[in-house]
Amino acid sequence: MRKMTKGEMTKERIYKSAKELFYHQGYNTTTIQQIADHSGTTLGSMTYHFATKDTFVAQIFEDYLNSIGDAIRENLYGYKSINSFERHFYLTMVWYHYLLTDPKVKNFYYEITISDSLYQYIFEDINLIYHEFLRDYHLRIRPIEYDALLIADFGARRTLTRYFCEGKIKMPVEDFSILTITNTARCFGIPEKSIFKVSYEALMFFRNHDFSKIKLLI
Repeated sequence: MRKMTKGEMTKERIYKSAKELFYHQGYNTTTIQQIADHSGTTLGSMTYHFATKDTFVAQIFEDYLNSIGDAIRENLYGYKSINSFERHFYLTMVWYHYLLTDPKVKNFYYEITISDSLYQYIFEDINLIYHEFLRDYHLRIRPIEYDALLIADFGARRTLTRYFCEGKIKMPVEDFSILTITNTARCFGIPEKSIFKVSYEALMFFRNHDFSKIKLLI
């Protein structure tokens, strides 16, 4: 394994400090200066690697998404081939489980959901995934309708997440995960039989495999 450079070690120390502070204090309360102090670096050195708090958010969720994707691919090895919707459903089950079961992570996710810090990062990836839905299921949606559906889906997910975190939606996290992705599928016109089949398979896959090594913050 290649030895990390001094700059890479500094960046990693700053990143770890930010995640620890976000976990214990939340997103809104944590300041850039606190992250610099906690990591033992100067503010100038820290902002060289991470210019804003939203820069940390983008990196945190990129790593989180990649770790989920890697774990799913590892657990699917020799299991079955899946299409884009199935893959996204499996990912969604893991995604929400580790965002909404730990109260401190849940609070962090709630704060960045309210501030929209996350959605700019996710929008491009989700756009690509949803286009794969159209291809795999031969769905006919005009570009102008697709753009409107994408915006509506983001709005629905944001509102559902906010209400769940505020306790206005009371259901197990597994059920919430299924609700969000099936709502998306229905908006885009994926056949109901496919939605039901994939939701059951995704739930069983999640329950029968170990994803406990995946962490968002600490």
